[in-house]
Amino acid sequence: MLKASTLSPCRRLLPLAVLAAALIGSPVLMAPPARAAGPEITVSPAVGVPLQAAKAALAAKRYDQALVEIEKARAVTTATASEKWAIELTRAAIYKAQSRFDLAANAFEAALTLVPMSAEDQGGALETLSQLWYRAGDYAKSADFGEKAMAAGRRSDAFRQMVAEAYYRSKQPQPAAKLAKALVEDQRKAGRAPSQDILQLLAASEFDSGNSAGYIKTLREQIQNGDNSKLTWLRLFDAMQREKPIPDRLDLDWARLRLAAGAYENPDSYTEMAQRAMVEELPAEAEAVLAKGWALGILGKPGPKLERQQRLRDYAARQLQTQRQELDERQRQVLAGKDANAIAKLGMIRASLGQVDQGIALLQQALKGKLMSPAAVRLRLAMLQYRAGQSQAAAQTLAGLPAGSDEARMGQVWALLHKGGR
Repeated sequence: MLKASTLSPCRRLLPLAVLAAALIGSPVLMAPPARAAGPEITVSPAVGVPLQAAKAALAAKRYDQALVEIEKARAVTTATASEKWAIELTRAAIYKAQSRFDLAANAFEAALTLVPMSAEDQGGALETLSQLWYRAGDYAKSADFGEKAMAAGRRSDAFRQMVAEAYYRSKQPQPAAKLAKALVEDQRKAGRAPSQDILQLLAASEFDSGNSAGYIKTLREQIQNGDNSKLTWLRLFDAMQREKPIPDRLDLDWARLRLAAGAYENPDSYTEMAQRAMVEELPAEAEAVLAKGWALGILGKPGPKLERQQRLRDYAARQLQTQRQELDERQRQVLAGKDANAIAKLGMIRASLGQVDQGIALLQQALKGKLMSPAAVRLRLAMLQYRAGQSQAAAQTLAGLPAGSDEARMGQVWALLHKGGR
């Protein structure tokens, strides 16, 4: 009788780019069967000779020859369950080395039916099968075996993330979102910030599940955790607009948010915002928006839109010059008239001219009077307070916005922008 080499158990999860350690190196994937005495199994020469030849060919990367030898071992009709187990594990390892992961999974699964296993080894086997099917591209099977493995106690962060990805790739976004959300919550409980990878997966799963509120919440968390990419901001603004469109009366406020987040990327966005600012008697803001577009190379390019862009810029400059000349007299009249709406407008004009402290004082004064849109004025006050570095005061101002209002939704984004250092 011939002795097989010592069989090593596999219980360690590797990154998703590779398979379980059981499938790497040694062709033996699992611990020896429970009934085997000691760390070795005994095989007959009829099985042992081709089995050892297959191992040698596998080690030498002669995979076709390894398969020829393993088929000789499989052809032995008197092979015991333990011998068949060793044969199937070796066959699985050969297929894995060839990147034929579906065949490796089938062979590995066949091996598991041949011998009894401890609960721990059963969990490890299910985990390996889940990983194999993931590599094979059968994500539904990967998720199925992944659920069984998790039920058996295999719950590392990396493995659960892989199972969530398997659900998502198999077009099952709801269980993907449920698993990803649980993983995020567990990471928080452990005092760790959730990884961007799992947050991105959760966001995608929430989006595909049609859970707008969950999607927006996750996008915000991505930003809070350091993802300040333009793409993430664009997704957040798009999701907010689709969930509940921003009303026309807040168009300019919405544009300010997008501009501050760097979420404008086409010429029309800049010119439309400048035009809105002009309508609100804010030529200085219009001029600043256009200047930024020019500085970024988005505006001012040769083409059919250049003449219109330049005309708008020139018009803003002329209106600004006129406004500067008349502003002090206008302020005297507004303050004398004590109209809260006029005072609020004056405050925004002063702020647009760089006189942010005066703007803040005027908006605070306006909030004490009768306003047509007190929430909008409060939102603008918070924006100016953030601009002036008064973050605590801005937070207190935002806290006074009606819950669930459009202004409150936008206020949350201003707070997010401030935390992100923008």
